[in-house]
Amino acid sequence: MISSDQVLLEIEQQLHHAKQTRNEQSRREAIAAVRSLCNVLLSEEAPSQPVPIQLSSPQASAPTPMTFGERPLQEADANGESLFDF
Repeated sequence: MISSDQVLLEIEQQLHHAKQTRNEQSRREAIAAVRSLCNVLLSEEAPSQPVPIQLSSPQASAPTPMTFGERPLQEADANGESLFDF
């Protein structure tokens, strides 16, 4: 596991790089790296509280059967009743 001191050292290096560079893109990348490293430190130090998970039994829905009075949908460009008939 990486120690907090190592992460802080990397933050200092990225900050130094951001201060020294004249390239705006390189500066933005270094600042984004600092932000990410700060987020890593904050996520490691924050006490994680367990989130209660509510377990529910799966509810299977029964398919609705076709009644005798209904006719299946017929499309003009369909080749048959199968899903695989295109």
